[in-house]
Amino acid sequence: MKRKVAIIMLILAVVAGAWAQGTTFASASTKRYSVWSDAGQAAAGTLGKTLEGLFDVYNEYFRFDESSLKAPLTVRSFSTKEAFDAYLGKVIGQSKDDFVYLHYPTAERSELVIFAKENAEEFDASLAHQGFVQFLKAFVHEPPLWMREGFAVYFERSRANPATGLVEYVENTAWLETVKLLKAQGSLYPIERLFLVSADEARTGLDVFYPQSWALVSFFVNSVDRRYNRFIWDAIALLKQDATLDQNQIALRDFYRRWHSSVAVEADFAGYLEGQKTFAELVSNGVKAYGDKDIESAAKIFAQALAKNSASYIPHYYLGLVAYARNDYALADSYYQNALSLGADAAITNYALGINAFASRRFEDAELYLKKASEGDPVRYKDKAAEILQRMKQDS
Repeated sequence: MKRKVAIIMLILAVVAGAWAQGTTFASASTKRYSVWSDAGQAAAGTLGKTLEGLFDVYNEYFRFDESSLKAPLTVRSFSTKEAFDAYLGKVIGQSKDDFVYLHYPTAERSELVIFAKENAEEFDASLAHQGFVQFLKAFVHEPPLWMREGFAVYFERSRANPATGLVEYVENTAWLETVKLLKAQGSLYPIERLFLVSADEARTGLDVFYPQSWALVSFFVNSVDRRYNRFIWDAIALLKQDATLDQNQIALRDFYRRWHSSVAVEADFAGYLEGQKTFAELVSNGVKAYGDKDIESAAKIFAQALAKNSASYIPHYYLGLVAYARNDYALADSYYQNALSLGADAAITNYALGINAFASRRFEDAELYLKKASEGDPVRYKDKAAEILQRMKQDS
């Protein structure tokens, strides 16, 4: 098999070179992937490492038998959108706006085709999404559409941790607000109906199908009711590699009917959505709790907000206020510094750092931060900073 795969890959490389008008591809082989890149060997190797990490994240949930893979999963990467479009024009006769997985009856011919993006977050999301589609279809050729797209969105924020280099799952709640709005409008599919949505229906109902598929996957995976957790794992185990789309979707729908009441599940799903909070809702609730001096509630809420969006300075700043209220000045300083590095208002945050340093009797640091706050926003902080600086002189 290895010799056959090598020959096929060599043929594809030659043909792709002609299609890309002389573009040279470097390749990198990993445990499960064959990566081709026009950006060179190092780029192919780095991409291969990321793909291996994503595979591990996906299979932590799906538990597929890797020995059933007939060939490595092929990924072809272009350094420009123009080269990507030219390649697809030759292969499928049309361009695509985003990454695309080309699935064929043979694993050797199938490939994920991607291109470099200026926005790293968009690149990571597209790679995690379409990488999952490739992963799933390598084991199940025609998986249920709601499961394919629901999990693809579920995994979209999975990416390499800059500190460790390891790919980690990160919760994606980008569709939560949309799903809640659709629910309030009465626009969601009945769950049994979602199980059977066809490809054409999914395309025409994209605005509902995508967010609801993600929400249903989230519900089955994260529900506190273990019956729903078990359903999704049993549903995955029921999938047949060579079954048609209709066969796999109907099999799961029938299995669902045997074990669950639609009325009860719809109610539990609605309750689950109601209990989920968007980042904006958590911030609003946390600010209110802090304003009401309910420090414990504020701490819990902002910890949840931080888990949802660690790139925002808001939870870091408020967790700094919480730590200060608990007299944990070292922790408060750490949160404030994080907030500052993430774009928090410099004057406000420096003032908080100054107050915190003063409380922990680090007077030199306090003087530095308070002067920065005063210079950054003299209208708000000049007099306040001067008052504290005077107190420091008296204390020292």
